Amino acid sequence: MTPDDSRPRGLSRESAAFPPLGGSAYPVAQDRWERLVSTVTVPEPPEAVWAALTDPHRVARWLAVCRGPWAVAGRESMLDFEDGEFFWCRTLCADPPRAHRPGSLRLLWRWLGVGPATAVRWTVAPAAPAAGGTTVTVVEEADNPPSDWRSWNGMGWPGILDQLAAHLRTGTTWRWPWRRVGPYLQIPLPVPAYRAWQELTSPAGVQHWLQRSTGTLAADEELTLVMGDASGTARMRVTRLVEAAQEFPSYLPYLEFELSRPSWTAALGGRMWIEPAGLSSSLLQVCHFGWENLDIPEPLTERRIITGYWTAAADRARALFLPQGPPAGPHGWSMAGAPEMPAAAQGMAPGVDPLDVQQFLGRIVDDLGTAMAGVLCALGVRLGLFAALGTGGPATATELADRTGLSERHLLEWLRGLTSAGYLEHDRGDGRFTLPPAHAAVLAFEDSPVHLAPGFELLPPLAAAVEDVATDFRTGKGLDRSLYAEQLFTAMERMSATWLDTRLTEHWIPAVPGLLPALERGGEVADIGCGGGLALVRMARRFPTCRLTGYDLHEPNVRRAREAARDAAVEDRVTVEAADAATALAAGGPLRLVTMFDVLHDAAEPERLLCTIRQALEPEGVLLVLESLSADDPADNTGPQATVLYATSTLYCLPTALADGAPGHGTLGLPPSEIRRLAETAGFGRVEPVPTGSPFNALYALRP
Repeated sequence: MTPDDSRPRGLSRESAAFPPLGGSAYPVAQDRWERLVSTVTVPEPPEAVWAALTDPHRVARWLAVCRGPWAVAGRESMLDFEDGEFFWCRTLCADPPRAHRPGSLRLLWRWLGVGPATAVRWTVAPAAPAAGGTTVTVVEEADNPPSDWRSWNGMGWPGILDQLAAHLRTGTTWRWPWRRVGPYLQIPLPVPAYRAWQELTSPAGVQHWLQRSTGTLAADEELTLVMGDASGTARMRVTRLVEAAQEFPSYLPYLEFELSRPSWTAALGGRMWIEPAGLSSSLLQVCHFGWENLDIPEPLTERRIITGYWTAAADRARALFLPQGPPAGPHGWSMAGAPEMPAAAQGMAPGVDPLDVQQFLGRIVDDLGTAMAGVLCALGVRLGLFAALGTGGPATATELADRTGLSERHLLEWLRGLTSAGYLEHDRGDGRFTLPPAHAAVLAFEDSPVHLAPGFELLPPLAAAVEDVATDFRTGKGLDRSLYAEQLFTAMERMSATWLDTRLTEHWIPAVPGLLPALERGGEVADIGCGGGLALVRMARRFPTCRLTGYDLHEPNVRRAREAARDAAVEDRVTVEAADAATALAAGGPLRLVTMFDVLHDAAEPERLLCTIRQALEPEGVLLVLESLSADDPADNTGPQATVLYATSTLYCLPTALADGAPGHGTLGLPPSEIRRLAETAGFGRVEPVPTGSPFNALYALRP
């Protein structure tokens, strides 16, 4: 028998009947600048294809997550790619396929909700008898789109259709979990292109719509951009700037740039350009590329941040060209039509720009709304409403009242309030309110690594302390911890549980070279500022041969920590003392591990404390210091994350630290440079950053 005789017979025929995934969709027509047609033929019947196209749960597996009533005529929804980019959609019709009649789904949609609207029509029809199955055709039409619309969308549609075909064939998820390009933003402006470009690239324009804090758009110069969220800032470096009438063939202006952030290992490419969209209008476009070059741990989070920044920038860019006039007030109050008055008579400084006033007024209304939503969230956390929605699923106010035993009328007002804030979703059809799964991960489930609901419980006790803090502003003497409600300390402990329960022993300690096996062998451990004993109990359970001691100056914390040790049945190895750690450790040791979680910035004598710890550690011992994530330059601490931390510092950390005689670093007062300086002064030889996975904290391992 020859080797050829061992081949399976009919292999070519069998292989042809088993085609590879993807690659079968193709463009049919690009016969006009405004129209694109693509198609694919699949072996499944029209009814199966229609279900995959209109069932929100199926669509989420091959295209995007559906927010709102998808494929319901006359209703609006969102196709959310969950990386910050989305389509805002309005369904015009959704007619399923019937005998001898194709199915038709017609939509209007806008990329990121702000670009020009295009019309999309899906047709689901039986394929030719010889081919069998179903032919899916999609047509997208645009009214005077940008010049590159055909290349972008024409290349995208075959890939989308192939995703649908692969999902139908395998039943599994076929989505683009990652794309090299994006976000891609189109910003319609009500002025000609050249005038728009001149205004947008002027120093004042750049500062307004790009939120520039330093730098200019000159080539090879770097700008600092305020992202407007918890991410702080980004650096934008213009690599090429072409002004109007300088480059053949379009003679239109554009610029290319690189965007970088502290957590990125490389820069993200970008391009910004403008083109006419009519005699008196234009279209500004921004696009990013090169995501595959960024070795970052959570790329989807970064895409969301960048997309959110550009979406907000689009609104600010359009605001530059709004008609000048007096500001409108909240709740529909308006000064429109009022006679012109001098700026001083309006309570404004001479020369103030009314548009700037209007923009900031809008910001204040947004911030007030956010603050009020936070109070509603605090109420929801206190009453267990997020957990009830997260575990029990969507509910009307009546159903939620039955589920929780609370007042239906009160619940209805709460549900409506957080729906208006975007925390909940409301189905007008059945009246149910939904806590989306992504929101539930943050608000409903305590074992989630991103659970931040306890943060809202900080609000009532901190707000209750405002009068005492105001008095302390006048005296500067500080406030004793006993003046604060006990709920504040339990809220802090629950807030810490988000990362201590899910990260401390599973991620942080193993990330420090040599520390995990050392603790598994046993040894002495000290936790300074132990609070309610959360970290002590966690480490005692994980390392049964270690002995642990906690120190805290607040007597109620000491009592709660001792109770926690008893409840966990580890009180034989856990001791909690109401004592100054620097004094207690001076006579103790040697210690294998010392931990300080959000403590060092409040310490009365941080240098003395670190020196004492250094002397008490074993030669191979480790000090773990957790502090708030902050920049070396306080001016770079911007956005909501910094606001949360500065507010907490103003209302609690700083006053209590001053009362203890501490220097009062504040919650954000120990950036990396200051940590290293203190460590070197105390005699530590190495300071090693440890990844935390927390948006609020930085962790350092200090070794002798």
